[in-house]
Amino acid sequence: MKQYYRCMVWFPLLWLSPLAFGQAVKIRVANANNGHPLPKQNVSVALLDAQGAMTPTSYDLKLETDGNGEAQFRLPEPAPVHLAVRIRLSSKHWHCKCVALVSSQVVVQQGIVQTPGPELPTSAMNAKAGPGVILFIARPFSFLERLNPFAKGQR
Repeated sequence: MKQYYRCMVWFPLLWLSPLAFGQAVKIRVANANNGHPLPKQNVSVALLDAQGAMTPTSYDLKLETDGNGEAQFRLPEPAPVHLAVRIRLSSKHWHCKCVALVSSQVVVQQGIVQTPGPELPTSAMNAKAGPGVILFIARPFSFLERLNPFAKGQR
């Protein structure tokens, strides 16, 4: 009987314990042409309050994507209102909308997809990010874009 009561105490604690910790957020960087991950890309994350200022418990994370093109961190409690995420691609031959200022609540509930523009392949335009994921899609510059620096546009 004593063991039964122990289980009744520990089960709710273990079941509710993930709620006591911050939500995990995953940042992914992928190639628009083939969907392959882009490893070893620098990622920086800043936590912002409602006015856009750094939170009192702010930290500026410096991460790097792993072999799967992913970097992960946990939101502190209480969660910040906004996240500022920036990707620094290791090659200058990629076109990317590399900065995202997003609502923490939207990221946690739905996920965010950042695309470099409307000129993407259909498969990349249909890319989805699940809850807790910020997906950055980058495309390599075409041969002509590499030759003509004015055709590159903004990176």
